[in-house]
Amino acid sequence: MALEPRLVELAAKLGPSATPDEDPVLNIVTAALDDKEAKWNLEDINAVVLSSEDIQLNALDLCPYLWQHVLENEGATRLLNTISIKASSKECIITLQEIQETLSTNLSLWAQEDQEDEEAGHRLVEKLSFLLQLYSNITPRLVLRKKGPLETLDQLIKGISTALRLGSAAADKGHGRKLLESLSKFIVGVNRWVKASSSASDNEKNDCIDLLATLLLNSLATCGSYIQANIAERYLENHFPRRYLHSSVDSESLQGQEVASLMIESAKELKLRPKSLLKLASQGGGIALACIVLIAHWPIEEYAPELQQLSQLGPQIEFLLQSSSLVDECMFLLMSRANTQGELEVDTLASAVAALASSSPNPVQRNTAFVTLSLLVKKIPPPARLAFFSELLSNENPFPQMRVAAVGLVKESVLEALASPEKNILASNALFGQLGRFLLRPDPLDLFGGRFDPKEFLTSSEPPRLIECLGFYYTLLQRDTSNKTGIRDPSSVSDTRRGLLDPLAGCLDNLQSVADENSGMSVIALQIALERAQDALVNQR
Repeated sequence: MALEPRLVELAAKLGPSATPDEDPVLNIVTAALDDKEAKWNLEDINAVVLSSEDIQLNALDLCPYLWQHVLENEGATRLLNTISIKASSKECIITLQEIQETLSTNLSLWAQEDQEDEEAGHRLVEKLSFLLQLYSNITPRLVLRKKGPLETLDQLIKGISTALRLGSAAADKGHGRKLLESLSKFIVGVNRWVKASSSASDNEKNDCIDLLATLLLNSLATCGSYIQANIAERYLENHFPRRYLHSSVDSESLQGQEVASLMIESAKELKLRPKSLLKLASQGGGIALACIVLIAHWPIEEYAPELQQLSQLGPQIEFLLQSSSLVDECMFLLMSRANTQGELEVDTLASAVAALASSSPNPVQRNTAFVTLSLLVKKIPPPARLAFFSELLSNENPFPQMRVAAVGLVKESVLEALASPEKNILASNALFGQLGRFLLRPDPLDLFGGRFDPKEFLTSSEPPRLIECLGFYYTLLQRDTSNKTGIRDPSSVSDTRRGLLDPLAGCLDNLQSVADENSGMSVIALQIALERAQDALVNQR
């Protein structure tokens, strides 16, 4: 493509200088940046450099100078990118490693002194992303003579890894995603350069792949939380459409999914696969975190979910949930694996999910956690499940809302057990032997006694809990026609009347007299639930 006449003059000036010590490119670049009335700007210089193969580019001087203006001056950013493509790769690597050391120092200082200045941290992270882009341009152009790629990559990757670790602390979601995008392009490009190297043995190539894999996993350990692709919500929406709160597919989550896809592409380039990641996850720490990110985002059609995978990932997922880390990925793994055939041997995962479903400040996350919990409990063997229900229903449970929700979980399991021809402790007298004190009694037991305070009662979590318990009692009376649970035994009926139904009925008038607009519906719901239970008892005779 022919240059404009004024750029032809610029091209002539950028050519070889008659004076050996003079650098015409640096001089004109300096003028473009410092002189507002300069004849040519950086965009002009970039256009000429791109069009010519004869211009000598002194990367050792140009790169540090242009770096001072990167991102603030679009022309400087473009020209530096062009230099990384056209200048001596050896000179570029040398000067970029110096820039990288300075950038790492600045990131470290920011972490120590300026964390309140988030914008300053974001600018440093943007520069780090651009630095990775420059490395992606340069590294595949390196010409290896006597030494192989491993010696070149070893120090380079150590420096990049340090910078990424520091940069992750200064990033937000957008900048963290950009870091991962730039990293993926760097890894894929460098790995293909290593594969094409004729001077490297197979062992050396494998060592290079291991270096790149470590870089990928360490970076995901620190930046993986920025992906936020809402894969758990998307799974819930697709597989349980009646139980999700609202659509999770938006531009933000789709961007996160694109970043995750780049991470998977990088992992595949480095011969990482889900089965090898499962083994690596057992190491714990940051490596486990990175492996969970990759496994969760690995396409389902390439790695089918199986319940047994949770046995291998369970301790790591439990730890992450307790620390509220990678909740999206953990919920997806739990939900998708629990939605398959099989049985879990332990209920510690369910306990961690129950805590999240009770304590998360995010209503969408609470809903997802509860749906996940309802799937998980069905995979716990009935005896262990009964013990787990006892923990959820107990007044020692620190989350009152879970005591309410747990009644629904019990009902699902009991009705399922009643419908099965196989013997099940959940469809036996043992059910109320262990749970009766929670399901068929008020809390505390003397709640409706002489010191009953109706106002205090209506502002507590007890009304919704009792409404759920009465609803369960009514349903069980209707469904357990064979009296497998002993719900219809005269002694059981008598105890329930004396311990719950009659005392509650005696307090309804007091409740109605103090109810206001907020609590009035609770009183009505209690009355309806009580009357249904009483009618069911009359009809069973």
